[in-house]
Amino acid sequence: MANPIHTHLSHEVEDFATWKQGFDAHEPYRQKHGIRIHGVYQAHDNPNHVTVHGEVDDASALQSFMADPDVQATMQTAGVKGRPDMKMMHKHA
Repeated sequence: MANPIHTHLSHEVEDFATWKQGFDAHEPYRQKHGIRIHGVYQAHDNPNHVTVHGEVDDASALQSFMADPDVQATMQTAGVKGRPDMKMMHKHA
């Protein structure tokens, strides 16, 4: 793996516990697309503001994953509010 793309997706959810169940259940689908999750974070001052840190080898795989109707439906069912803020970065020492 040359230089994976690190991802940060942030969004607000209606209820963290409900969202986390949906997120966890969707793990096999993320694996199928080559998305590796490193951590899930809650904002200090708002437990319903979530940031997911992961990595992927190919930006287009993440973009097609996020555009997939199944992913969109899962996000809606899990209570994601609005469109996630997505950042893709390369790690440097």
